[in-house]
Amino acid sequence: MRHRLLLLALAALLLVPAAAQAADSHAPHGARLDWLPRDEWVMSAWLPYDEAHLYELVHSDRAEVDAWLDDHRTLGQLARKRGWTSQRKLARALVAPRLKDVRPAMRAVLERRALETLTQGHLSNHVIFHVFHTPAIADHARTIFGLRPATFRQLRNSGLSPATIAQRGGRTRAGAQTRIAAVLKARGQRAVSLGAMSRVQAKALYAEQMAALPAFMAHTYRTPSQQVSFLCRPH
Repeated sequence: MRHRLLLLALAALLLVPAAAQAADSHAPHGARLDWLPRDEWVMSAWLPYDEAHLYELVHSDRAEVDAWLDDHRTLGQLARKRGWTSQRKLARALVAPRLKDVRPAMRAVLERRALETLTQGHLSNHVIFHVFHTPAIADHARTIFGLRPATFRQLRNSGLSPATIAQRGGRTRAGAQTRIAAVLKARGQRAVSLGAMSRVQAKALYAEQMAALPAFMAHTYRTPSQQVSFLCRPH
């Protein structure tokens, strides 16, 4: 009987979906599929090179990269299909135009970050396309929504949209949207001042955010239980 129970336990472990494991290879053991490093550049979508330069070097565009990137395919794999046999060489080529404009200590940092965007599919998908997944909005919840950051996070996790949360805090949708735009602009300026992002890329990121801001205001996030259910589906 004990032998049969052991076999059943092992079988149950084998049935745990692969999606429960972290997508990126640099994630700590046992991390969830949606794990990301908490580094400011990752959380704030500070791409270390100009997005347009990426598409130029790998002969691609934003639509193709969006369709390509998932938790199983990386930018480096796409680049290999376009003739780049060395991801390190591509990382250096991506940041090369920026190196003369940043302090020497930042050059190796930018190259390392560029390499991470090539080798880590979930991270690069987040940095390039998830332009509102930044803690800055919650951190400035008092200014934007008239609510404490903890209250904003609680309401967001309950499935409310930013527009509805603004109403809860006594703010208009238009007012909250304007304040979010100001916060995001300031974040881009901080990235430029640190050398983490070029002025060109900061402008491109802000344009992307402004184009999608009205939709973001109506968007609802998954609740914590919905997110766990999503992560445990096969991906």
